[in-house]
Amino acid sequence: MAKKVLMACHNHWTSPFQVGSHHIARELVNLGFEVAFLSAPVSPLHVLGGVSAELVERYRIYRDGGRHDLDGKLWYYVPGTMLTPQNRPLLKTAVVANHWHRTGWHKIEKVLSDKGFASVDMIYFDNCYYSFLLDKIVHGKSIFRIADKNSGFSSATKQSNILEARLAGRVDHVIYTAHSLEDYVDKMNPRSKIYFPNGVFFDHFANTDRKIPEEYKDISRPIALYVGAINDWFDFEMINAAVRKMPRVSFVFIGPDKSAQKNITKAGNVFLLGSRPYGRIPNYMKNADLGLIPFDFRKYPDLVNSIHPLKLYEYMACGLPVVAAGWRELELMKTPARLYSNENEFVTAIDETISSLPTLDHAGLVSYASKFDWHLKVKELIEKVSI
Repeated sequence: MAKKVLMACHNHWTSPFQVGSHHIARELVNLGFEVAFLSAPVSPLHVLGGVSAELVERYRIYRDGGRHDLDGKLWYYVPGTMLTPQNRPLLKTAVVANHWHRTGWHKIEKVLSDKGFASVDMIYFDNCYYSFLLDKIVHGKSIFRIADKNSGFSSATKQSNILEARLAGRVDHVIYTAHSLEDYVDKMNPRSKIYFPNGVFFDHFANTDRKIPEEYKDISRPIALYVGAINDWFDFEMINAAVRKMPRVSFVFIGPDKSAQKNITKAGNVFLLGSRPYGRIPNYMKNADLGLIPFDFRKYPDLVNSIHPLKLYEYMACGLPVVAAGWRELELMKTPARLYSNENEFVTAIDETISSLPTLDHAGLVSYASKFDWHLKVKELIEKVSI
């Protein structure tokens, strides 16, 4: 009989943001596990923030009672509740943080039981609001993955910080993705800690065809591409300076563009494409000329310095050279990326990368990324935690 893993996460399974937990789930299935993948709950109150495509998708997953993927070996679900923890008045209280799951139309543990996950070999968390499951689900090992300095996000609250520390102290292992997160983790007094940096879904990025996206047919080369979230830590000033100084470079952005529409200069060499399906992302990367990681480590040093950038490996798996902000973790990683620390260095790094394209060792970048394949990393993790 296959071993079972329950994963309690933030991002829903079909999110355009496929983060570390999604890849870990895929590799667990590849290794023969059955996986239940929970994500953050959906509530009627979310409608007050606008009805987005993402909200509609999450509601439909809840309405369907969850769905299956990966040949039926993975079941994913979004709980529906009246209240969800948020950094808003009333919703950031201890009562909501600790009891939100009691306001649901279906008890989460009952839903899990009906799907065959009343007892599992491991519970995996990246969402501290699911910590109650430690007392509701019979389990063998337990893991809490910390991929960011969560207390630095605008969504963090006093209660989320308390729950995070409490969960870290209860699970068997805390795994963390960046060297600079070690002190943050140590303060939570974990039973065991494991440095487990991000990897890359190598086959998905390296072995996808080079079909040119329709949007690119009207965009002149060279293309400097950014794929991902555009949030507080995104360095709009740096991007706008480069847009202004490099009119012959097309700057293309893929990801939710609400903040980008507001903060990125409107110019003839700026292209905001919005979100695109995860399956198509490699095509956009393979037909660009360089990948950007412009995070604002000056305004948000605590948050950015704790990031181990998954997108760096994704760019390089597509043979794409990278220009990135030189925060501490990236310096420690000693990657082939060109790093910058100020506006002049950013523009120079883009210019030098473009100039080097005719002789660039694209295969070398792909080879570098292959060393961080999630398949290898998850297999190693399973051995370390002995499940």
